[in-house]
Amino acid sequence: MRGQLSLDLLFAFVLVTLTMLNLIYLANNEMAHAESFDAMAKVRVFSAEIVDHTAKVYAVGEGYKLKEEAPQISGGNFTIIFNGTTNKITVSATVDGKSYWIVKNSTVPIANASISVNSGESFWIKTVKIGDMLYANITK
Repeated sequence: MRGQLSLDLLFAFVLVTLTMLNLIYLANNEMAHAESFDAMAKVRVFSAEIVDHTAKVYAVGEGYKLKEEAPQISGGNFTIIFNGTTNKITVSATVDGKSYWIVKNSTVPIANASISVNSGESFWIKTVKIGDMLYANITK
């Protein structure tokens, strides 16, 4: 009888331990997904702001510039590409080894340019005149 009680207690302890380990694994997995989703959401919002601010800078006219700041994501590195040929703005981010990128159409003419900034670094969106045309551009 005494040996049976010890065996039942040991079996119950193993079941409780396995259940707790599974719950911890699920919680860690969900945290990783939440952090990844948070980073992607910040990159998406950042790209939308760049497109919106590019249109605003272009609307004001020649010589106007606007200071932007990359989002605060720990370990984040951003590359912003203005492709004047296809009129697309690409924002790519590398956060702790994971890559995210968003491609958006520009509503105004843009000049070919590319910059890389770290998390929290600032850069400029400005208008430039090339020939007789006005373009939006990006510089550090």
